[in-house]
Amino acid sequence: MKTNYSKLGHPIFILSIVLLLLNDWFFKEMFHNTLTGKLSDFAGLLAFPYFFSVLFPKYRKSIHWLTVIGFIFWTSVYAQQFIDVVNFVGFPIHRVVDFTDHVA
Repeated sequence: MKTNYSKLGHPIFILSIVLLLLNDWFFKEMFHNTLTGKLSDFAGLLAFPYFFSVLFPKYRKSIHWLTVIGFIFWTSVYAQQFIDVVNFVGFPIHRVVDFTDHVA
């Protein structure tokens, strides 16, 4: 199956990336509310699997399932040990355990 990179120019994909960046860099700092917290979740969960599905179309279904499982793990308390190790090595990662993120 041939990869069709032109799909990365789809307006919804571009909008989700722009929205994700604007939200994480500006809107969260300016407004710091529930909407800005969930906006990143929705935009990221749209853009991430779409991007990798375009790169690896043969594994599209697996990519979407791994995204779901990975997001649930990342938003759980079980990811804290991994985050502690990465922070110890020198790559600062910050997140908040918020089970309402699962709505996304």
